[in-house]
Amino acid sequence: MKKVIIAVFILLGSVIWFACTRQLVSQPLSPNNLSAQTTLATTALALPANPFVTAYVEVGSNDIRNVGCYTFGSSNAQLFSIGNIFAANINADANGNPVLYFNTAVQAVLDSGRVAYLHALGIKVLLDILGNHQNAGWGCFTSYAQADGFAIQCANAVNQYGLDGIDIDDEYSACTSNNNSFVMAVAALRARLGSSKLITTATYNTPNYFTVVYNGQKAGDILDLIIEESYFSTNYAARMQPYLNAGIPKSKLGIGTHLVDYTDQAAVGSYVKNNGYACAMVYGVANNSQAQLTNLSNAMYNSATSVKANCIDGGGGGGFTGTHSIISVQSGLALDGGPNTQGTYPWLYGANGTNDQHWTVSASGSGYKIISVQSGLALDGGPNTQGTKPWLYGSNGTIDQQWTITASGSGYKIVSVQSGLVLDGGANTQGTYPVLNGASGTADQQWTFQ
Repeated sequence: MKKVIIAVFILLGSVIWFACTRQLVSQPLSPNNLSAQTTLATTALALPANPFVTAYVEVGSNDIRNVGCYTFGSSNAQLFSIGNIFAANINADANGNPVLYFNTAVQAVLDSGRVAYLHALGIKVLLDILGNHQNAGWGCFTSYAQADGFAIQCANAVNQYGLDGIDIDDEYSACTSNNNSFVMAVAALRARLGSSKLITTATYNTPNYFTVVYNGQKAGDILDLIIEESYFSTNYAARMQPYLNAGIPKSKLGIGTHLVDYTDQAAVGSYVKNNGYACAMVYGVANNSQAQLTNLSNAMYNSATSVKANCIDGGGGGGFTGTHSIISVQSGLALDGGPNTQGTYPWLYGANGTNDQHWTVSASGSGYKIISVQSGLALDGGPNTQGTKPWLYGSNGTIDQQWTITASGSGYKIVSVQSGLVLDGGANTQGTYPVLNGASGTADQQWTFQ
């Protein structure tokens, strides 16, 4: 499917073992007790409204944050709803057991704040897992217990790194595959991940996997999204028909296009839109993808793709530099300049897209300065003591106007460089004022940048 990240050698300790830690269920599940859990598949985490776009990024050579840099339309909506980290691997240990492996590039992404950064933009992040030319893979499981053992490792990784789910890529395995393996793996993943996480797959020439019934369900009944990836073919109807024949609804099906090797982005976008499919998948998203993505977004949304200022490859500012709305995770209310005059306090207000709610973030001293687009005044810590309100003041470059922005929970915490106190939504109701408080890690102190 893609340019594959192949581990040429594995250093001692590089294999990531999760099977013995943080198990979600203490004993492996059996087919006899699986049914009640796999029925959760019909109520799994909702996908975005159709049609949407999902991205695959080779993180060994590209920055996953670039997924958040591409927008479309007059409201600068995010182009991508899902970003896939490409790719982790299924390796085989000395005893032939499947183990989840992260190369150094994948591990670096997971250890950074980049997953949280995309979450703050409303983008879901999945971990793509594919074979690695070893005797292990999604088509290699010979029993449910074996599939479940690997599902535990996947679920532990999802929980540890705050991911939104797993993307299955059944390629580059050296085993002799069997048709039962895939549906057992999908069933085990759903049982371990529950209904709050996504399970998707990118598939090439494997419609046989979707006709097998296991414990009363097919793989298509359990999966949230199935993307066909025969990039070389523009006969999209023929690509999709075997999956439709297997009973998979269009609301779960997407069509893939490859930015590196093919130029059919407009055709894919048109076909998805005009035929009622769920999404277009874009493989190979990089820092120079705007022109090809414009071909896609023009076809799907009648809008060119734009690029956020100072965003590509982190923009020299961790991806925060630029103009944003700042939204409370706790209440969904926007940070609003209020009167927007010298010495007045910003408040929380329902998001309305006005300049009172737009803030320009740029590097300053040991952090960032946050400037009201409406007035040009800076967010200033004011007295900068526990429980006091930050105010708006003329930009002066002092540390009272410098803030660090770091991942926290479902968003980011905004911390005064001067005092170390955190911007807190306070009462977090319409018309109330944020305050400065000691770090608590609660949603009142978490903000998204949109």
